[in-house]
Amino acid sequence: MIKPLIINTACHLVMGFLGSGKTSFINACITHFQQQEKWAILVNEAGQIGIDEKLLMGNADHDLAIRQVSGGCICCSSQLPLQIALARLTSEYRPDRLWIEPTGLAHPRELIEQLSAPHWQTALSLKSAISIVNARHWQDARYRDNEGYQAHVRFCDVVVINRFHGLDDTQKTQLTAWVKGLNPKANLIWQAEQTLSEDNLRQLQQALKQSSQVLAERSHYQKISLTSFGQSPALFTTQADPTKSPTAANDDLPFRYHDVQNGYQIIGWRVSADWTIDMTVLMEWLLALPNWQRIKSVVHIKHTHDEQWQTMNFTPDSLDLVACEPQTDNRIEVIFLDNTIELDFNRLDTELMMMFGHIR
Repeated sequence: MIKPLIINTACHLVMGFLGSGKTSFINACITHFQQQEKWAILVNEAGQIGIDEKLLMGNADHDLAIRQVSGGCICCSSQLPLQIALARLTSEYRPDRLWIEPTGLAHPRELIEQLSAPHWQTALSLKSAISIVNARHWQDARYRDNEGYQAHVRFCDVVVINRFHGLDDTQKTQLTAWVKGLNPKANLIWQAEQTLSEDNLRQLQQALKQSSQVLAERSHYQKISLTSFGQSPALFTTQADPTKSPTAANDDLPFRYHDVQNGYQIIGWRVSADWTIDMTVLMEWLLALPNWQRIKSVVHIKHTHDEQWQTMNFTPDSLDLVACEPQTDNRIEVIFLDNTIELDFNRLDTELMMMFGHIR
């Protein structure tokens, strides 16, 4: 068992389904609330190559440590990755406040029960668990009626609703009733677009201070079987050596992997940092893929007169492109809503390598 230090670090869970806006919400909190505190963020990604970390703020103005656990949900039956990451962050960095952002494919009940275990009670002061709900997603019955989607609302203290400005008053009332039907005790915050409103700031400031009731209530629950939330082992296809892991040295690049988790397909690529690509061509290629749910990348793009790096973060209702610092490699990842889609890996590999100007 990993032994945490007794430091009583304030800790928040920020949950939400794929593309709900968890990372954007944490970035807003960094901007408005961090001030002189030391913050640490533990990011969990379903994919193997790790992109979400690049989408979080991190500069000289913020005393911020970001760590990532990739390759599956940290709420799985093997708790070691979570325990190691938490122990290292709390003991080595000693943050004043810790944020945990699990993958959108996670079932939050399992993570809540892990954090309620006795050996974390002295290390972490569990504050409000926050769930982000994208109102545009909620309008689609495929999301709204999905048990996994609902779980993010059932197991939280605060529900932050964003992207709701296309809803009329009747739909807002229905959304409120839906949330309260799943979690009567949850506090609702309707997040203003672009920037947090004064009312948002006041509500969130209070949430950052309050202890989590849902965590306290679940602390005595018995561990349940994870069969229904189990993950298929990842299958890696590496250009150089198929036995290499996705954390292999850059000498083993490029590689592609394919995984299936909780009914979703994930495909990702890593290629050398000195390879460049036309961002417009890449975007058109990615957006033409069938039934995608999330697209993320950090790539080295080439213009007529210069080269730069850019992150891409796409959901079916939002497209975000942001310039970033040079990275150690190019990374592209796509999550598909349907795990029955048959993907022609050889064709996709060839097309991508052609866009980078390299064909293997």
